[in-house]
Amino acid sequence: MANERVISRRAVLAAVLVVAALQAWTARAADPPPISYTIRFASLPSHLAEIDATIPTDGRASIDLMMPIWSPGFYRVENYATRIQEISARTTTGTPLAIDHPQGNRWHVDTRGASSIVVSYRLLCNERSVTTNFVGEDYAVLTGGATFITLTERAQAHRPHDVKLELPPGWKQSMTGLDPAPDRAANHYRAPDFDTLVDSPIVAGTPIVQTFDVAGSRHEVVEIGNVGAFDSARAAADLKKVVEAHRRIWGELPFKEYDFLLVFRQGGGGLEHKNSMLATSNATATDTAAGYLRWLNFISHEYCHAFNVKRLRPVELGPFDYEREPHTESLWISEGFTSYIGNLAVTRAGLSTPQEFLDSLSAQIRQLQNAPGRLVQTLAQSSLDVWTSEGVSGVNTNANTSVSYYIKGQIAGFLLDAEVRRATGGAKSLDDVMRLAYRRYGGGRGFTPGQFRATTAEVAGRDLSAWFRRVVASTDELDYTVALDWFGLRFVAGSWSLAVREDATPAQNDHLRALLQ
Repeated sequence: MANERVISRRAVLAAVLVVAALQAWTARAADPPPISYTIRFASLPSHLAEIDATIPTDGRASIDLMMPIWSPGFYRVENYATRIQEISARTTTGTPLAIDHPQGNRWHVDTRGASSIVVSYRLLCNERSVTTNFVGEDYAVLTGGATFITLTERAQAHRPHDVKLELPPGWKQSMTGLDPAPDRAANHYRAPDFDTLVDSPIVAGTPIVQTFDVAGSRHEVVEIGNVGAFDSARAAADLKKVVEAHRRIWGELPFKEYDFLLVFRQGGGGLEHKNSMLATSNATATDTAAGYLRWLNFISHEYCHAFNVKRLRPVELGPFDYEREPHTESLWISEGFTSYIGNLAVTRAGLSTPQEFLDSLSAQIRQLQNAPGRLVQTLAQSSLDVWTSEGVSGVNTNANTSVSYYIKGQIAGFLLDAEVRRATGGAKSLDDVMRLAYRRYGGGRGFTPGQFRATTAEVAGRDLSAWFRRVVASTDELDYTVALDWFGLRFVAGSWSLAVREDATPAQNDHLRALLQ
């Protein structure tokens, strides 16, 4: 009997292994073949990239292709297809195919029954924003939405996309948050789906790369462009402290690798991605202590987005429809709270003083309180109206008719932090609200405004509906009383500048230290 039981167990185990192997084989067999892109830089002075996209047809007589009209994180329609100068289609054996352009960002190709086709297009890359492309003599910056044509069907969203770059002579390497392709060849990458491809900018040239590790997460600081006298080693050491501060705030680092893609050139701006960021800076702007601190706060803001908006997000911000812009009333959380938390992380990292933090917050309060638009537009409306506002993605709004969700949202973060701390006697803070929301809604779900309010009330242990109505849904003046009393602060006479009260109690001083350390 004992031998029979052993044989039976072995038979069952063998059957289980066979089934598992068959399931794994079936899953691999079901994986659709990738769309593959080869990118060449044939004319650097002309700022051109030439792209061959090999696209499986799955046996269809015709296919429809599209290019995104916007990039996640930047709330403006940009119509990237207008940068395409030439486009053609052929079979993999070279037979020309008819390609039509029925609308601005779409193309229709008659495949003639070919199992895959090649679409070749020439792309003008002469822009310097973080959602567009640049190709120059020394380096290139490619962003996903502005670069890649793909199939229109949402069912194709989970198809792998391969990218291979052929670098010009003298260029050393490319850097991106994309995983290497299965062949592990240099400058060859694979995205598991189009969302990941769009979310992974690429820089190429001869970058300066610094690396550091925090809790098993490798971070690469990649600098390219007119780096000048920028102190790379110092920046990497300071960014490591910032990353450590964010880890304490959020409770984890959700990636094995993260890339700071820092492009030094004219202009400014940054865009968050799930495991990387792309930032444009002028190296000379960091020459002074004040300029360097502004830069650190800026980079900390973009890094914070890896948690707040790329993972913890309003329900409307994913899955994405790249041909239609999403609308949400919660950008004041996604952007304003990110600014507040980002600046806190720099201070908690020991890279700015408490007074420098208060000075930065004071500048936002002054700007808000001197803007007539604060009495015209609510925070929720500001978020919803971003696509049609006079500003650009929430920046440079008309101060007479609108309110910035960046500025008022940052102040709202400070005020809500004080409300939660007071309600819990200092036991809880906005950190706890964001961590709980992150655990609940930081995956594929997203949160509704009601769910965020409920999460805040749960942490605070009290109903905060009146606070949200006043701060988010009305144009009433903000009430700073709770924050000033809790942290022992005051406004300097005749200004909106925050200062520590001379008669602040030891408890109030402790509350301020608890915020900033």
